Amino acid sequence: MTSDETQATDESGIVYAATNPMMPGLVKIGGTSRASVQARLNELFSTGVPAPFTCEIARRVKRYAEVESALHAVFEPSRVPSGREFFQVTLNQVAAALELAGGEDVTPESDDDEVEFVVGQSVVDNDGRHGEIVKITKAMFILRDPESDEEFRRFYIRPANNPPPPITSTNPFDPVPCENQVS
Repeated sequence: MTSDETQATDESGIVYAATNPMMPGLVKIGGTSRASVQARLNELFSTGVPAPFTCEIARRVKRYAEVESALHAVFEPSRVPSGREFFQVTLNQVAAALELAGGEDVTPESDDDEVEFVVGQSVVDNDGRHGEIVKITKAMFILRDPESDEEFRRFYIRPANNPPPPITSTNPFDPVPCENQVS
């Protein structure tokens, strides 16, 4: 292996998971050697994309290209369409897999990140699973299912009294109700 190949392989970069409101249910898993993940997301918002991407998870890791490839391989059965960087996975799944790569969390903060959580609070994770916060660490929340008393770990949660907006579609053939459809 030449020194150029070693340098490229060992290069530090950011592996990220991004969502787009026009692509519900899909997560884009990508990587960049740029200093900011937002610079890469700005490039993705072109005339062919109707809405900008939102960075949900970002970690600066060594050998970022290898980490990105490993995530693509892990989630290959959920890739849509084949050969693209879009996957039908949850953010919790991506966060758990990316956590194993180590590195530093560099997820951009948003106004939504200012929610305060406390032990004992009832919450809902991105998978729609309800639980009560048992423990809070820097990287994750440990929740307890109030019905089964089972504990589970989650990375992204929201207060249970703050439900997500309803999903609507402008496609009249979608099983999801259209915004202008009368019930």
